[in-house]
Amino acid sequence: MWGIFAAAIFDCGDTNLKRISLARAFTLAMAVTILFGPLAQAGQVVYRWVDDRGNPVNSDRPPPKGVDYQVISTNSSMVRPVDAEEGAVPLQVKPSPSNDFDPVDASPPKIEKNPEYCQRARENLETLDLNVRIQMRNEEGEVYFLTEDERAIQRKKALDSIEVNCE
Repeated sequence: MWGIFAAAIFDCGDTNLKRISLARAFTLAMAVTILFGPLAQAGQVVYRWVDDRGNPVNSDRPPPKGVDYQVISTNSSMVRPVDAEEGAVPLQVKPSPSNDFDPVDASPPKIEKNPEYCQRARENLETLDLNVRIQMRNEEGEVYFLTEDERAIQRKKALDSIEVNCE
């Protein structure tokens, strides 16, 4: 069976392996998916336990008798503990919690007035209102002059800060 795949992918008349073409790779991927897809879905349960040395064990088969273990569903990630003495019990699904929630305080948070920020915002606004060229520093630390659009943005920020921090 693998010979068919090798013949489809490689030029067997040549001893050097050639690059896989996109069409051949796609054909191989589809063939592997068709052949091995059902096998991948067959293992829907994993058994997990701790062996006698204390090492964790994951297997597709249950552990020896007398060992506590967990059954894990690979499709839903649900875990069911199994007691060695009780044996396997049906998976119990917990009811979903109710949709009753405690009311939340929806009032806007109170912002404390900060006189230092208020003073700084007023000074910035005063400087912006003067018709002087204002220098700023960018992220790289280089100095540049504010354009009229940038000046308007900075003025809006100063007014917003005055509204928040001044009484």
